[in-house]
Amino acid sequence: MNEGLRADVDFITEAAPRLATIATLAAMSFGLADGANEALKGTNGDERYAFGWHQAVLGFQDGTLMMAVIRVCISLDSDGKTVSFQGVYKRLLRPEVQRALIEKVYGEHEDFQSLFGPAPAQMVEQFLSIYRGIDWDVYARLLHFRNFGVAHLLDRKNWKSITYDEMRALVALVGRLADTLTELCRSSVPPVEPLVKEWTELSLQALVKTPK
Repeated sequence: MNEGLRADVDFITEAAPRLATIATLAAMSFGLADGANEALKGTNGDERYAFGWHQAVLGFQDGTLMMAVIRVCISLDSDGKTVSFQGVYKRLLRPEVQRALIEKVYGEHEDFQSLFGPAPAQMVEQFLSIYRGIDWDVYARLLHFRNFGVAHLLDRKNWKSITYDEMRALVALVGRLADTLTELCRSSVPPVEPLVKEWTELSLQALVKTPK
């Protein structure tokens, strides 16, 4: 294996757990925000929940949602110098990188892997397929929102944003990318995809636990 090919394979295997961590944090952040959203809807008009409680939950929701925005943005970053799913995708498009990665991770046990789930080549195709499902118009608006309201302050007259459901879909997609990549690279990382629901429930339970 030449040095360039080895570097590409190492990039992917080293990126897998790091990207899974960011995807996990994005799912947790969005789940917490979603729980706050449900808590606010569920206590509408309930006099046990005072004005201060509502303001605190709104602040909690804003902070967790903004962290989800930042984490999704960096996981899909286009900068070639950073670790991102885009960097993994560009490398995995090359058949020689696919083959070298599979040989490094599975070696002579490649055929044996298919007895327990998708074959490595199928996992590669699954990752590429999920990535191609990204709506880049939505992502562009997310970046604009991040730049305007989170990382920088841009001219408001050209401000763009995304919907709550679009954000949910991006968080879910990033989770699926992470789960497929870590399975392919055999990284010891728990699944990301179920975390939004889990953290939504945890957030909701905490926020409606002790009404005043």
